[in-house]
Amino acid sequence: MADSSGGAADGSSAVDAVVAKLKLMITSQQLRENDRLPPERQLAAELGVSRNTIREALATLARMGLVEVKRGSGAFVRNVASTSLLESMAFMVEVSPTERLLEYLTIRRIVEAETAALAAVRITDDEVARLESCVGRMSPPGDAAEHTEEDLAADIEFHAVLNAAARNPALEALGTALNSMTFRVRIAAGMYRTSGGAVGTRGEHEAILAAVRDRDPSRATTLAAAHVIAVETALRAALDEDGAGVAP
Repeated sequence: MADSSGGAADGSSAVDAVVAKLKLMITSQQLRENDRLPPERQLAAELGVSRNTIREALATLARMGLVEVKRGSGAFVRNVASTSLLESMAFMVEVSPTERLLEYLTIRRIVEAETAALAAVRITDDEVARLESCVGRMSPPGDAAEHTEEDLAADIEFHAVLNAAARNPALEALGTALNSMTFRVRIAAGMYRTSGGAVGTRGEHEAILAAVRDRDPSRATTLAAAHVIAVETALRAALDEDGAGVAP
């Protein structure tokens, strides 16, 4: 594989070729999860490209979530199964029409409930503190002002912390993909447009936080499921208003 210096297109082709080669090594399990990739100099020599091409290829793989580049230590293979699950689910969610999202919310409800139950057992005190910080940044009761971006950011972080606290990489990947869909649904349903919606959202998160902080998996499961049901209900109502009702 020759690394051409004939222009940007050639350079891009070289990077794409290296990315494809390394992806094949990972998916065929020549390189396994947590394995360290060969040093840049060795990869450049073996693949017949420049070290700059190798760096660009590794950066691309890092953006894909296939490798993690650690300064001073090298590049390491990440959990491929979870990454693939995340990418495929995220794509399905992204291209689906709004009414189809109700189907994914059913999956989201199951995942959210299990994630909350595991988190209630496995969460650390530091993670509980992060959840408390997230809830504290959500719009308080009685606040009539709109805080769409602030509430959304706190909501995203809350679920990211909860997903990580479950200590299950596959579940975390699925939850991450479905969480992004849930926020899209909340915007579509207008749940961040009024103080009432924001207050309801904060209250649900406060309840989940309390259950997790009390290390009560049964309560956490029930409240997490109810949280997603509220999103489903709001989306159904929004679709009915738009004349795009769906079957229950």
